[in-house]
Order: sequence, then structure tokens, then C-alpha cells
Amino acid sequence: MMLKHDVVQDLYPLYVENDLSPSVKKAVDEHLTECKACKNFYETGEKSFPISEIEEPAAPQSLDEKIVLRMKLNRVRIISVVLASIIFTMVFTDYINEREQLFMAVDEYYASIDHFTGAFEMIKNTEQITLDPFQQLSHDFFETNAKLEEHMNNIEQKSKNSTEFSLSLDTQRLNSMAEVMKIRYEQGRWSETDEEAFNAIKEYFSEHHEIVGEQYSKTHHGYSSYLHILDVKKMDKFYQKVNTLTYSYTRFHKMPDQVKPMAESALKSRIANVLDLDPKDIKLKKESPVNDMYVYHFDIGNGYGGAIDAITGQVTNYMGNTGPLSDDSIIDQKEAETKAKFYLERFYGKDINFELVPLGFNFNSFSNDSRYKVYSFKAVPKVKGYTLYTPLETETILHLNARNGELESFDHNRHVPSFEKLDQVDLTVSSGNIEDQQKVVIYSALTGNFELVYMKPDLEYFQEDKFISAQTGLEEKIYIDSF
Repeated sequence: MMLKHDVVQDLYPLYVENDLSPSVKKAVDEHLTECKACKNFYETGEKSFPISEIEEPAAPQSLDEKIVLRMKLNRVRIISVVLASIIFTMVFTDYINEREQLFMAVDEYYASIDHFTGAFEMIKNTEQITLDPFQQLSHDFFETNAKLEEHMNNIEQKSKNSTEFSLSLDTQRLNSMAEVMKIRYEQGRWSETDEEAFNAIKEYFSEHHEIVGEQYSKTHHGYSSYLHILDVKKMDKFYQKVNTLTYSYTRFHKMPDQVKPMAESALKSRIANVLDLDPKDIKLKKESPVNDMYVYHFDIGNGYGGAIDAITGQVTNYMGNTGPLSDDSIIDQKEAETKAKFYLERFYGKDINFELVPLGFNFNSFSNDSRYKVYSFKAVPKVKGYTLYTPLETETILHLNARNGELESFDHNRHVPSFEKLDQVDLTVSSGNIEDQQKVVIYSALTGNFELVYMKPDLEYFQEDKFISAQTGLEEKIYIDSF
């Protein structure tokens, strides 16, 4: 009996258990004597075949595609990791560079504040003729402050934007305050208000010097400095204190706690009375103090409205809706003047005397529509024959619709907070030899009030707007709004 390899190997379990018939067992034994592979299998229990007899399984095409896809994915992962590492390195390097730039800006900022701590003594130093060094310090501070903000990170920028003054200092008002103080000190006008403001401004800079000193030490503290975030909100308190002080001192010659803004309800009532509106129809929005201190914008609908000063209650500008353009006939000049005086009484009351100066049609208007016609007037306040003088020809201007006489727009003279106390100016002439001089009334930066003055007949004085008090003979300084 001849048996094949696979049959012999399949019979292996029965052969071991001796369950084969004698004839089959004899056939298996004969096969084992001739076949070394099967004999080895029966002795070890492991199959072994020549490699040539082993069939290689065919790999499916889908398997090849999966392998290729996996290799591509691995390559993409490697490239992504490399790119991420490069980007991280670049971002980290930029961050380090920006932080180091910030550290240098803090150095300059700290040094600038340090120089300021003693600069105010120039005001009382009679040997210091000019305040040019002080003004240079103001300029340097402005520059270093700009660098500081330029290199802030996103967290610091966001914190700055959430503050009231955004680390912005009105250096022009600061310089004006120092100049007014020096003039008053040298003229012997120094008062309790001057001394209080003088000590306060020095204290504010001294306090800020300490605060910036803390930030300086934290930005020079090794590797931990790179993680330090400037305390912008704490720093901004300095700007709030200085800006409100310079505003109240230069504008009214008062301390900040003596200058109280009106409540919004009072402002709405004031606007409603002036423009004959319902207070409920007026919407108020406070202007940023960085742009304009204590100013509210009001909206009366359809994009029309204006602005009001919350300290004085003075409506400073207005734009009204006087109806669509038309070809209707225009009202005459006299009727327009009557209307203009009516609106002036609304804005200022009946006690203020104005010289109404006609400016013709469409003064400072750039409208190309031939139907646009407004009467333009300049209102010049007068006090018993004396004219109120303001610089740069900035006056109170009204525009009236030439078709119906309604108020188109209005702008209050920005160099005068209000005309409320204009009739209280002291018109006494105490100094001699000025009777023949031309006298005018100005709003004085030295007193925060209206003063009767005359200008010296000298070209230098005329160009610099230098006035002499009609009472004391001392030089007066005209107020110029920094905005």
C-alpha cells in the first residue's frame, strides 16, 4: 500500500495512539523508512518541507495601497513635526526679542520718569529763565511712552485698551501748566491753589517713579522676566491723575475735586431746553478722555446731534436736520439775523451781548449742490463795548437754512469753556498810560477767568499774543485749548 505524505501526516495522531489497523500501520512504517521528512515529523511532531514546495501567498493590491498610504502619512507627520518645531522656534525667538525690546523701553521710560522727579523745581527757580529743558523732558517722555506701548504683548495691549486713559498723557497741557505756574510764581500771584497743584503733580510723578521701579526690577530678574506682564492698569492711574489735574488747573485754575461734571440727566435737560427737544429722545455717549475730557456726544436721531461739555453744561457743537434741499425762495438777511439771535439766546441766555457778524452764504462749506443755501454768522461776545478776543480766529459760528431760517449747525468757540461769567469781568483800569491802547477781553490761562487786557504795540508781542493786564500791568497769558 503506497501512502502520500499528507495522508501519512494526517494519520500521525492515530499512529501515536496505536489505533491504526495492522495493514495501514504497516504501510505507514514502510513510508517512514523511505521518507525522511515524514519520519522527522513523527519523531519531533514538526512539519518540514523543502522551500520549493512552499507556496508564497499572493498579497492583495489593497494591502499595497495601504502600505503606501501609511508611508505617506508617516512622511506628512514627520514634515509637520519639523515645521511645527521651526514655527515654534521662530515664534519663541520673536517673543524673546520683543520682550527684550520691551525691557529696553522700560529702561528708557524709567529713566525719563526719574529725570522728571526734579524737573518741577524749575518752576520756582528764578534763575531758570525758560522752561525749554522741561518741555524737552515732556517730549522725551512722549517718545519713551510710545516705545513702551509699541513692544507690549497682546495681554498688555488688551489691558491697556481696557483702561480709561490708555497710558496717554497730554504733554501739551502739562507744559502749559508748568508755564502758567512759572509766570504766576515770578509775578507774585502764587496762591494756595498753585501750591496744592504744584505739590500734587510732583507727588504723582514720584508715585509713578516707584511703580515703574517695581516693573523695572521685574523686567531685570533673569529668565523669569520673560514671563512678566506689565501692570498696565496700575500704571494708568498716574495718567488719570495727571491729566485731570492739568485739565482743571489750566482751564479753570482749580483742583480736580473742585471741577464736578454734571449728571447725564442734567445734561439731557440742558440739551432739551436749548434745542426744544424731549429729553427722552436724546441719547448720550461719553467721549474718551484721551480725545476730549468731560465731553458727551448726543444723538437726536437720524445721525443728527452734537456735543456738550459736562463741566460747564455748554453745548459745544450741533448739527441739525433742517429738511431736504429745495429751490424755494430764501428768507431775507434781517429775518435770518433775527433767527440767529434767537438761537444764541437759546445757547447762552439773554444776558450775553453778541455782535452778529454776517459771513455771507455757505461760509466754509464745500457743498457742490447749488440748492444748498445757508446764512453764516459769527457771534462775537461784547462786554460794555469791549470785544472778547480769541486766537486763530476761532469764533462762535452759526449756519441757518436760508430757506426756512432753521439752525443747520453751530460751533462754540473752543478756546473759551463758556461765556457764563463773561459779564463778571472787572473792567477797572488800574495801570497808567494805557487809556489810548486798544483793550480787549481774553479768557486768561493764568487766572482761569475773563480779564481786561491790552496788547503792546510791538510786532514780537503781537505775533506771540502777549497781553498786559489793564489792572496790574503784568503780562497775561491767553488760554489755548490743547485739542
